[in-house]
Amino acid sequence: MARAMVARVSATAFQPEFGAHLDRALGVYADLAKTIKQGMRYEADAIAMRPELSRVAKAGEGERVAAELAREFAAHPSLVSLKIEDASGTVLGKHERERPVDPAAERTLLVRRPLGEASEDEGPFLVATFAAPNARFAEMESAQEFVQAYHQIERHHREEYVDRTYTRAFGLLFGLLILLAALAGIVVARPVTRRIAELAAATRPVAAGDLTVRVAVTGDDEVGDLGRAFNRMLEELDESRARVEFLRRMSEWQKMARHLAHEIKNPLTPIQLAVQECHRRYAGDDPDYRRIVQTTLEVVEEEVGTLRRLVGEFSSFARLPRADLAPVDLGSFLREQRDHFSARTEGGRTSDEEALLSKVDLRFDVPEGSMPAVLDREMLHRVLTNVVQNAAQALRDARKRAGKSEGSWGRVVVAARAVGGSYVVDVDDDGPGISAEVRDVLFDPYVTTKRDGTGLGLTIVKKIVVDHGGTIEATTSPLGGARFRIRLPRADSAEARAAVERSLAADEEEARSS
Repeated sequence: MARAMVARVSATAFQPEFGAHLDRALGVYADLAKTIKQGMRYEADAIAMRPELSRVAKAGEGERVAAELAREFAAHPSLVSLKIEDASGTVLGKHERERPVDPAAERTLLVRRPLGEASEDEGPFLVATFAAPNARFAEMESAQEFVQAYHQIERHHREEYVDRTYTRAFGLLFGLLILLAALAGIVVARPVTRRIAELAAATRPVAAGDLTVRVAVTGDDEVGDLGRAFNRMLEELDESRARVEFLRRMSEWQKMARHLAHEIKNPLTPIQLAVQECHRRYAGDDPDYRRIVQTTLEVVEEEVGTLRRLVGEFSSFARLPRADLAPVDLGSFLREQRDHFSARTEGGRTSDEEALLSKVDLRFDVPEGSMPAVLDREMLHRVLTNVVQNAAQALRDARKRAGKSEGSWGRVVVAARAVGGSYVVDVDDDGPGISAEVRDVLFDPYVTTKRDGTGLGLTIVKKIVVDHGGTIEATTSPLGGARFRIRLPRADSAEARAAVERSLAADEEEARSS
């Protein structure tokens, strides 16, 4: 009876599917490590495919090679060193970061790629060394140790407790055994197995690609630690995947913008000159034909001007701005913006923008306390101006569709507050809101609901927010319209420090280049 009792309790606490689910959860850590390494390889591929770098390397221009490597170094913060080697291994150019690799805090990955269209045998080759934080890998090793310990206990648990000595003792204390086994099953085994089963169930949708799953974390034991690590891993994996995907798409969009700007700009001047020449050379006295020629000239010049403006916006998008971050009190900055917008809407209105803002009830709800952050004041002002103007335009268009032109168009409220380790800035309006179809692609380039819009404003807004280490999303406002929610990290957070390091690295590279 003692042997049967111990075997039953053991089977309850160590069911085979628990170990299988733990192994599957451990595989998610391995996927994270694989994603980090794959991202580094993609970065190396992007650098190796740079035509200018390949050209100067093949031409043997040492100084130009070093300059190109330094430029790429600034664009990829995870780099430790960049080298250009020929097929014999001779170094044609090299650039390294000043800080050496810290084995306790970083892990490195070396990637070797042929430059441009070079073959795998002839070269030249790009040799890139990347560094990644050691924290995620350490957590993976910790999880491996936990799973190994679980399997070891699972294998040896019964042999340990069904030993002859313990069997005799249980035979003498049979009555106490029944009570202890019942308490162990109820108080210890059932809660633990239930929590492990919940964690194991959460791994199934994760394995299918759903990174929004989270497990409820209770207790301070190893299972609770595993649950917290699991949730943290999914959050970081989801953010990393979204960031990599956004940067990849941004690169493709910028290439498209450069191509469009080039293809549109080239024929504009010949078209305009040709029409102007036709207008100038016409010496006839037919008034109707002269009027047609004059109208044609005006239409062409107007449309060419519009196309030149579009080309300018495409070129500006292809050179997206870089945030120059510095310590700033976000609360003080928003109060200054409140005064700035108020001054522009009072008194005489000299621009379409001021006339637009004067027709809405714009209000700021900012706490009086300090909100330390790292910001680029000019860039963040651009973000706030763009979002507020979009809200005002949506209110204006809704009023026009309703046939109402008098009175205020509606309300726009800018509210800020601290939430956890970040600040949240909400821009709400009581307009028609944003449809679900548009909301999913709202921050993609060339997506606009305005007749004369290019769809680049909100894309640049998102890029600026990402440069600040934050996020932006469009949702439904409690006022009934649209809400743009901007999250910015606190000055002392890891996200803020990482954003500042990227900004400083870019500044140093720009100073060296100049």
